[in-house]
Amino acid sequence: MALPIVFNNTVYAAGFAASDDGAPSATFGLDDISTANISLTGTINAIGDPVQATGILPGASASSTTTLYATQYDSSGLIQFSDSTTNPQTRFVFSNSQLAPRQRVTFDSNNTPGDYTPVCFVTGTPIRVVRDGAEVDVVVEDLRVGDQAVTASGHRRPIVWIGHRTLACRRHPRPGSVMPVRIAAGAFGEGRPARDVFVSPGHAICVDVLGAVLIPVSHLVNGATIAQVEVDTVTYWHVELDRHDVLLAGGLPAESYIDCGNRSFFATGQGEVDPARTGSLADYCHPLAEEAVVTAVHGRLRSRALQLGWTLDTAPLAGLHLVADGRVVRPTTTGTVAHFALPADARDVWLVSDTSIPAEMGVNGDTRRLGVSVQALGIEDGSAGQREIPLDDPRLATGFHRLEHEGGVHRWTDGRAHLPASLWEDRGGPVVVHVACLASELARWVAPAAAGVPEQAGTAPHLHAARSAA
Repeated sequence: MALPIVFNNTVYAAGFAASDDGAPSATFGLDDISTANISLTGTINAIGDPVQATGILPGASASSTTTLYATQYDSSGLIQFSDSTTNPQTRFVFSNSQLAPRQRVTFDSNNTPGDYTPVCFVTGTPIRVVRDGAEVDVVVEDLRVGDQAVTASGHRRPIVWIGHRTLACRRHPRPGSVMPVRIAAGAFGEGRPARDVFVSPGHAICVDVLGAVLIPVSHLVNGATIAQVEVDTVTYWHVELDRHDVLLAGGLPAESYIDCGNRSFFATGQGEVDPARTGSLADYCHPLAEEAVVTAVHGRLRSRALQLGWTLDTAPLAGLHLVADGRVVRPTTTGTVAHFALPADARDVWLVSDTSIPAEMGVNGDTRRLGVSVQALGIEDGSAGQREIPLDDPRLATGFHRLEHEGGVHRWTDGRAHLPASLWEDRGGPVVVHVACLASELARWVAPAAAGVPEQAGTAPHLHAARSAA
């Protein structure tokens, strides 16, 4: 536990707060998402402690200052408040990563606040500082309090505090809120960054769009040059200067730490803490970007990705294949129908394809990872003919999204959907699995050949990635 949690006019950008009708709960779906900045002020030592929320709250149309109350529910990337301690009608969520309507959020089960997590750099991130009179890049874990950091404007500012903590990402109740985001070399332009840089989802990048603005990197994820990566564990670092400013992380302008009440999260900190340094909006070195600016930057990143050799593929079958007991089975195809020959003893079978997230492609706000849209599924053998499997069959669970009817009955996969052996085990011989896919214009990024080349030894950050089959 890490109490107190102090909010010093902590600013949450549009999309980082949400609300839902009801009393505090460990899990629920979100109704309304914030459309403007909201700041929080207050100190949480126990359940029921108040904070002041200033701005347009989710679902509201006008700015106000509202008292919210701490609940027993938080996690390293989320914290939940209610509108009353005696008769709560609305629950509010503030997050370190972007939220979406109908998204389901889950909090830890320890029934006490104190797990809220900040945003920061990953171990191995190079930061520009002055050493022995020269400007050099030093990995974040080797920085020292007193080092002079070189800011994006060329000024030098002293490092006054450094903190770090290691997280077990896969065991987190919301892994997506703590998994690092990879910013590929050159994603923002030549040398920006000069090599791949990894940061936490809420870390703000400084972008010049008719003036410098700060944008949380989770707002910029495009599934190509900026993408979240799955890891087992990650160590996050924060570097605080004598005032909030923009550091150079591998050549990429990224914000320094600003105390938003989460300093106690860090397992280890070095340097002295000045209580006069706060996280109020006035203390930010640049304004947070509005939605129209974020959209414009997304367009720039897309164009840049294409320049770097990324391509877009809209093939409806999306590289569809089966992995049966560890063996890849390629289909024959008839239009958008794939036909797979399976031996009778096949048991562990997965329907695998390339994937895309519509929200990252700028299509809509759908944050689901989508593979193929299955319109029909059939099992055929040489004697009994073909048997259709209803798309709402309860055996179609792992890797399948909910059944949809718009544009024809179909069901999206998440790129790796399980086909249980009970679908064909009564056939007594080899079978053919027919998968008819609904034609879709959803595009998927295809990486340039060089994107698959491993980084040179010694350059990769300390990310302990778990490998998954197929």
